[in-house]
Amino acid sequence: MSSSSAARTNLTSNRVQLHRDQYVGEGTFRMVYGGTYLCGNRNSQEAVCKCFKSQYAGMESDFFGSDFDAADKAIQYAEEWNDLCANDETILITRGDIHTIGGTRYLVEPLIRNFTKFTSNNGWISDDEGWHGEAMEAFSHFTYHRSGGNLLVCDLQGRFRHNRFANNKSRFELTDIAICSRRRSYGVTDLGEKGIDSFFSNHVCNQFCNINGHWARPKRTRQWFPKSSSTTMIRSSQASLLALTNRSTFQPGFGGILEDENSDDSDSY
Repeated sequence: MSSSSAARTNLTSNRVQLHRDQYVGEGTFRMVYGGTYLCGNRNSQEAVCKCFKSQYAGMESDFFGSDFDAADKAIQYAEEWNDLCANDETILITRGDIHTIGGTRYLVEPLIRNFTKFTSNNGWISDDEGWHGEAMEAFSHFTYHRSGGNLLVCDLQGRFRHNRFANNKSRFELTDIAICSRRRSYGVTDLGEKGIDSFFSNHVCNQFCNINGHWARPKRTRQWFPKSSSTTMIRSSQASLLALTNRSTFQPGFGGILEDENSDDSDSY
């Protein structure tokens, strides 16, 4: 049984050098730059530094708050998962820190190389990742079951870090996860009940599901969103449309939906 934290953090490294000339990628809201830790356990290791574009700076406080809440909740379920699964199926969830550099706030995290997108928050599931992808699908299913059907940890992306010399050090390292919840408690990437429904409309239980008994899942589901490997975001003004009692479906370009159309960042960290 594992008793260690499933959090992947900056450890004691509380200083970072930002490399504004090392452009890593960008999404709809944020720019991503390279960095180097300057002290602590991660001294001299590479970091990524994520900041909001100037036109969206006003939403950063709400986003950072929900981002940390989602990471903390996902870490909680990852620790439960790690207690049940084989050593090489364990999961670490990245939880960075906020650093203010030159008057701008950056979310600083350890770099992830060989980045892979396993699932999105809109029901999209990769079919190219073999048992790694199956394990990630099962982890999402596990979080739904353990929460009593109240939420789903999704938008799973990062890497499987294989250690051929020590199986117990092979693991999944994930970042920028999302949570879809019935109360829509986790910010702009929380697609609510329809996000949960969309995942299960595509998820087929596999070898990793039901490892400690039958896991609950919705009986009847449908795909409510355009399936995309990009993370889907929705404005709070459209939140009422995310309840299953509302029969509205979403189409590409829908007024309230904001999709991250730049995939460069998904390949880089």
